[in-house]
Amino acid sequence: MDRSQRLGTEKIKPLLRSLSLPAMIGMLSVTIYNVADTIFIGHAVGTLGIAAISVSLPLMMSITTFGQAIGLGGASVISRALGAGNKAKAQLTLHSLLTIIISINFILITLAYLKAGFFVKLFGANDEILPYAVQYVRWSLPGSFFLNILFVSVHQIRAEGNARFPMFSQILGGVLNLIFDPIFIFGLGWGLMGAALASSISQFVGFCLAMWYFTKNPKSVLKLNIRKLWALPDKAITLEVLAIGASSFGRQIAGSIMSIVLNNALLRYGGAASIAAFGIINRITMFVFMPLFGLNQGFMPIAGFNYGAKKILRVLRGMKIAIIWSTSFCIATLILFFVFANSIVSVFTTDKELIAMATKSLRIFILAFPVVGFQIVGSGLFQALGKAKASMFLALARQVLFLIPFVLIFPKFWGENGIWFSFPISDFLAASVTFLMVVNLVKKLKKEDKENRRLNLEKAKTKPKFNLQDETVL
Repeated sequence: MDRSQRLGTEKIKPLLRSLSLPAMIGMLSVTIYNVADTIFIGHAVGTLGIAAISVSLPLMMSITTFGQAIGLGGASVISRALGAGNKAKAQLTLHSLLTIIISINFILITLAYLKAGFFVKLFGANDEILPYAVQYVRWSLPGSFFLNILFVSVHQIRAEGNARFPMFSQILGGVLNLIFDPIFIFGLGWGLMGAALASSISQFVGFCLAMWYFTKNPKSVLKLNIRKLWALPDKAITLEVLAIGASSFGRQIAGSIMSIVLNNALLRYGGAASIAAFGIINRITMFVFMPLFGLNQGFMPIAGFNYGAKKILRVLRGMKIAIIWSTSFCIATLILFFVFANSIVSVFTTDKELIAMATKSLRIFILAFPVVGFQIVGSGLFQALGKAKASMFLALARQVLFLIPFVLIFPKFWGENGIWFSFPISDFLAASVTFLMVVNLVKKLKKEDKENRRLNLEKAKTKPKFNLQDETVL
């Protein structure tokens, strides 16, 4: 029995723990080195350095969105294919995914390098922030090329039931980044360029590990033939991957549009310091969102595989446990961040005005955290089951339906505070919409399970019985 089969047989709670815990640890390692970048830059460059990272981040995330979207879309296809026993489709999907992302990478990286100044201005950089942001982006781009391929790869590794290897690659990347950061930023005096270069080197190492996994690792379920990467990707698989991954892509693009609106609003109502404050809050709350995404990444292969294997009750059991765990985690972090907000913010900067601004804003930002876990798991359920349209709608609901309009409207009445209150209100409304859609989906899944059981019962009743002695039907 290959590793992927445990997705349909092992008890849900230990299975989810074994898949999600490594993903959460891996995502936390990514968070740690991103936060370390910001802390080092805050002390080496100052407020403008933090602001430069804040306006650069949406551009870098827009690029890596393609890797995440294609990776998640492919993982849904592969996990359901393995659940249905169609290993050939899973194998073909892997090659198609890598061919697609490599082709996209060349276009994205070239465009971002040539138009770096235009993009960071679009995301809120003024003349003060611009040179810092452009420098950071251009030295980060080589790493983004390899990071996109790494994202696609690790999602497929998780889809075949291996959560430890992606964790190992992410931890190794984080450790290398933490080693290179102080050397490049302080030792060599490279500042923002050093932070970006440290990340790029770490991401290249992660890419090399992923390629080794699919080409040399005897325990991998899926195998990569480098020569097949030159072939055109399968059309049907590509369309299916893009349809499912569109929700993740839409969420990230909506996030990038939101960043344009948000950073420009912050610049208008609070200046560069407000953008820096959001940069700090963004890094702090990564300690919540990244583990939640890790839990969701552990849940999705379980949901996809068992849905493909027509084991609906295992899908629902996994969802219930994931929601309980994510909600408990969010409540705990809400209390922690609210009580220790000032101390946490002070790690990033010594600027007292910035500390006061970020502390107050952080406490507003996190008010709706108890519903965020449900929102993420609920959206992940639709994506894992291949429900492309519903998944896309939920991905866009928070930012497009609620957050962007609120960020544009609320400050007109409440100034900068209106921007910060837009976040918890949007989270609560998006979670409410997710709840209604999940309840409806669960009803359909239970009905589908009932129908599957009826058909299996009828099939068992009509199955011919054989006499083993004369091989005639009794």
